Amino acid sequence: MYYLKPTFNLLFYSFAFGGTAFYSYVASPLAFKHLNRESFSELQKVVFPYFFQMHAVSPLILGLTAPMPLQTGPLVSLVSASVSGCLNLFWLLPWTRRVKEERQALAQTLQGDELEAQDAPLRKEFGKSHGLSLLFNMTHVIGMFAYGCFLARGLIRFVPK
Repeated sequence: MYYLKPTFNLLFYSFAFGGTAFYSYVASPLAFKHLNRESFSELQKVVFPYFFQMHAVSPLILGLTAPMPLQTGPLVSLVSASVSGCLNLFWLLPWTRRVKEERQALAQTLQGDELEAQDAPLRKEFGKSHGLSLLFNMTHVIGMFAYGCFLARGLIRFVPK
């Protein structure tokens, strides 16, 4: 039982950090490159709610199962990762979806110069929300990486001497 908590924490950290890093920096860019815009958009629409839920909740689970006392460093890294996930989930995801829906509605009713004129501010707004989402995603990854460094240091005590 002594090794159960650190083992769970390490495996869950590996899943949460590895999944986030892989999807953010490998799978998503590949999907963007190889799928048409509509298919990529549909994929992200399905994946992102789960992705951001994991960002919001996984640092909390890691904090509750930490095999070492959570001093300032690990605590700040987990809180920053969780807060960035919550901001993506509850603020930026709905904002981005609303803008995309407005753009799609415009594309169905307008065309040509009129569409271009009304779509330009929405494209700019989408760019802002998407840029902030990327920033918070990177904040999450950095927070999780930092926790991993603290975790590695904390797990040293479980190595037989």
